[in-house]
Amino acid sequence: MASAEAPPVSINERKFIEAALKKGLRVDGRSAMKMRKVQIDFGRKSGSVEVSMGKTRVFAATSADVVKPYPDRPAEGFLRLFADFSPMASPFFEHNRPSKRSVTIARMVERGIRESNAVDTESLCILSGNRVWEIRCDMRVLDDDGNIGDCANLAAIASLMHFRRPDVTVVGDRVTIHSVEKRQPVQMAFHHIPIMTTLAFFDDNDELAALDPTRKESAIATAELTYTVNKHKEICGIHKVGGTPLSPAQITKYANAAITNAQNLTEQLLQKLEKEEKEQQQRARRGESVYTNPIEVFVDNVEKVQGMEEDDEGKVGETVSEKKTE
Repeated sequence: MASAEAPPVSINERKFIEAALKKGLRVDGRSAMKMRKVQIDFGRKSGSVEVSMGKTRVFAATSADVVKPYPDRPAEGFLRLFADFSPMASPFFEHNRPSKRSVTIARMVERGIRESNAVDTESLCILSGNRVWEIRCDMRVLDDDGNIGDCANLAAIASLMHFRRPDVTVVGDRVTIHSVEKRQPVQMAFHHIPIMTTLAFFDDNDELAALDPTRKESAIATAELTYTVNKHKEICGIHKVGGTPLSPAQITKYANAAITNAQNLTEQLLQKLEKEEKEQQQRARRGESVYTNPIEVFVDNVEKVQGMEEDDEGKVGETVSEKKTE
């Protein structure tokens, strides 16, 4: 969909793109229901990943913090996602100024992951009613060539699945957070993997559709339809923008295309994670540090005590305990 944050497309370009689509062709050589090449690159830092779809690139990083839970959900942790558009991604993005588009994308990704219960938030509980993990995933758009939402979704999922939080020991009301150097960190618990797939529609024609639209295709589209589905063929969400009417048969047809795409991307992601895990094991055998990021997990009213080189039993690593209050 055209927006104030996207560069305009000339009339000649619009006519050329639409004419090509009517013949089953696209400017970049793809067929209507084919995605661009997807590349997933993990960093040495736990939870850092860069995902590219064609020329669209999104970097995602995940961090953890220890906070108090909501009173009505004492045993559930938090999962928060934020999107930021780098000025180098497009001249239409401004530094440190959240746009409507970035907020919309962050909400779509967050709803697709959180409301589908993809992440087990109860596994983020440390001490019921007292302390839980708050997981924060920040997505930063590096290059915008269309379909940022799908790319950001995959980057967020990859980052969360690659992330490892410190292990925790609870004895009474005393919480010990172990250093990642002294105890194996813990990965996030996922119930399923929701993948976003976007289709663009042109000339108010529900038959004229393109999967994974580029920036110019999105700019001339009359509507966009985004599915959030998993490899088990479960639809986790549908988001539509624009006025092109779609019949139930068309919605089902494009849902099947989204499911096929989700299955392919899920398989690619799992293979990359497995490869990354093997590389980490090889680095560990060579004596290299596997997890290099210091995770900030201390908040107000929480005291941080540095672990000693030779800790007593039950006091290994970093310790978190409640400060005494009057």
